[in-house]
Amino acid sequence: MKKLLWFAGGLLVVAVAAYFVAGYFLGNLPVASRLLGSNEPRDLGIELSTDNAFNGLAALGHPLTEEDLEAILENPDSFKTVKTTLTDEQASSLISTMDFPVKLAQVKFGPGGSVETSGTINIAQLRELMAQAGASSEVMENVMGYVSSFDWANYYVSGNFNITSNQVSLDIDRLEIGRIAVPESLQEQLNNNIGSVERYISGALTSQGYDIRQLSISDGRVDMDMDRPLGSLEPWLKFMQ
Repeated sequence: MKKLLWFAGGLLVVAVAAYFVAGYFLGNLPVASRLLGSNEPRDLGIELSTDNAFNGLAALGHPLTEEDLEAILENPDSFKTVKTTLTDEQASSLISTMDFPVKLAQVKFGPGGSVETSGTINIAQLRELMAQAGASSEVMENVMGYVSSFDWANYYVSGNFNITSNQVSLDIDRLEIGRIAVPESLQEQLNNNIGSVERYISGALTSQGYDIRQLSISDGRVDMDMDRPLGSLEPWLKFMQ
């Protein structure tokens, strides 16, 4: 009996340890994920706030009062061209308020076009976006295999990003789902499919009426020089005071 109890106890310890390891890496298991802190996205030190969102809109020349909106409607060309700079906190706060399949999104800009982002992503909407972007069925199957059982998953991505004349350049250095870095084989598949993602973003910008002459990232900031459609006002009118 004593040996049986020791054996049962050993199995219990192994099972509990495995559960907590899984909770750490996946970030979606009750109790374990919470105690280990992996139930929350990786903290990049970026403050998300309403004030940062308002400051970002002001930097972009968006109307924040009815008077501002009336002035733009009387002279739409005054809104068309914008050349400005956003901080990573302003950009992150704006992204976190968008109708996009991520929440608690932090975006950290680094030197030479490097960027990191973390947050929580809606898996069903991620699948739709990947399909729209033209990801191969093999990549879709492999990526979704990690997270298909979850509604939401934490993510972390680092790489380089810029836009010149609506042409997108995107390189991914690291991708994590929960606390798991995707295998090199899947990373290679993603990089092989990155051209379809770049073309999808470029096509979407052009079809929606954007002309981004330059979007460049440096330490703590993103600089933009672009023309934009009047319709891009609509998602942000909720911020008007």
